[in-house]
Amino acid sequence: MESSEKPAVIYHPSRPGLEKFWGKLEAELLEIIWSNGPMTVKRALFFIRKKRLYAYTTIMTMMNHLVNKGILRREKQGHSFMYYPTVSKDEFLRSAADEIISGLLADFPEIAEPLISDRSKRLKRRK
Repeated sequence: MESSEKPAVIYHPSRPGLEKFWGKLEAELLEIIWSNGPMTVKRALFFIRKKRLYAYTTIMTMMNHLVNKGILRREKQGHSFMYYPTVSKDEFLRSAADEIISGLLADFPEIAEPLISDRSKRLKRRK
């Protein structure tokens, strides 16, 4: 994925896991697709229903939202669409972290630089 095509990063620091970047259902769907590979809405519904009951149209709407946000792409296959991730989970997280840290350093260098340096030193001591 080219840098101009990267999914937009919206960061909510108080939320858990991937919900820092996506809504709860979007995060669950991305985890399912990243773990199991490309799939149809019907297949995603099979996985998601192991946790909660959702309508087919709800899952289809969420997956299409993820297409519009650039994190999934879809291809017509017969009578349905196959949804593919545009980046791996690691690529997304690396890119999102880079964007967040770069933004903090650009906008608030006097605060961000010492904090990042301190956190880095603490992590090195733990190892």
